[in-house]
Amino acid sequence: MLIARCFVFLSLITFTANAQYTETINSNRPGTSHGAFAIGWNVFQVETGVSSYSMEHKNLNNSEIDGYKFNYLFRYGLLNDKLEVFLEGSVLSRNVLDNNYQNNYSTEISETLIGEQTIGFKYLVFDPFKNKKWHGENFYSWKAGRVIKLTDFIPALSVMVGSGFNFDDKINYSDQFFEMKKTVHPDLLNQNITRIRNFNHPIQNISPFVGIATQNHFKGRWVVVNNIFYELAFKNPTFPDYLPKSTNYNTLNYLFTITHNLRNPNWSIFGEFQTFKNGVYSDQLFKFGAAHLISKDIQADLNVGGSLKNTPSLFYLSLGFSKRFDWHIDITDVELKQMKDFKKNQKIQRKADKDSEKQQRKNDRKGKTILDFFKRGEVSEKKKVRKEIKDLKKESKKLDKETKRQNRIDRKKNK
Repeated sequence: MLIARCFVFLSLITFTANAQYTETINSNRPGTSHGAFAIGWNVFQVETGVSSYSMEHKNLNNSEIDGYKFNYLFRYGLLNDKLEVFLEGSVLSRNVLDNNYQNNYSTEISETLIGEQTIGFKYLVFDPFKNKKWHGENFYSWKAGRVIKLTDFIPALSVMVGSGFNFDDKINYSDQFFEMKKTVHPDLLNQNITRIRNFNHPIQNISPFVGIATQNHFKGRWVVVNNIFYELAFKNPTFPDYLPKSTNYNTLNYLFTITHNLRNPNWSIFGEFQTFKNGVYSDQLFKFGAAHLISKDIQADLNVGGSLKNTPSLFYLSLGFSKRFDWHIDITDVELKQMKDFKKNQKIQRKADKDSEKQQRKNDRKGKTILDFFKRGEVSEKKKVRKEIKDLKKESKKLDKETKRQNRIDRKKNK
């Protein structure tokens, strides 16, 4: 798939109306749009696909690229079914015929490349299916649940953020012909080798993105998904200063996907339109395919697609396989309330225990202070008694001296 940011497809199996977790696998394959719902808490999913593709670029003297692309996607659900983290990547094995040279010169090589690696997060902001008045089961009318209502046009909404990381400069801005557009610097042995057309574009190593995904369900079998993504191009700082910088290298991407679940619930079909634009490569792609549910945790898919333009033209055929590792534990609203009450009581108990320990420490400090007071009182009293005794001794000595002096005076008088 050409746009790495929009690399997941909505579930081809009908969602349950009141939760993000589904009893059957919610695979993102085979398209490239992103459904609004996450796969569910504590669910891990591996999605892989092999594509055979062929491209030809009229403006590059009919240069051609054909080969195989192996895609892999890892998803994990977090935070009560609302948050999902995903990691996507690809490996390409391709044959490149480069005709973008003067004097009928061309090159042909075969190579294996590591495609862009993308990590991102998706968070469900609004879920209209939580509103029982809008999407509750009508037990009195079979037809009521199978007609389009105004509330069906209120979509589920999620936001996505993340970043792509480019490890090979031969593919930038999702353009597989990026290497052919670079200026050739001839050496002494190949002085006559020059490009027919030169494009001086900066290399993109990191590409953070932000996006939204909306999802609507109609008549129980139709699902419509819309995606809008905006990707920032962090250009290589070695981009020459003398080249024009007015080009907008950021990418705006829009996708529209419609899915229909057939009467046999194990089969679904889809159609998708994708358009994207940046300063290097813009295109409009059409995709069609089907998915088959092998078991509640395994899905296989087939899809084809391409472009109607010739700068470049594109046709691909893709086979995919998805496997879910389901460790999800379903929790009812009553159980969820009980868990919340239990956690609340635990919090209150911890606070009470903490206050009790604090009060105990305070009392211990107070008791220690009183004890110290009495101890200090005893010491003061002893000092006071010792001082009184010392004073008494001084008075006694003084009195003895006075008595002796008076006796001497009396003896002198008697003589």
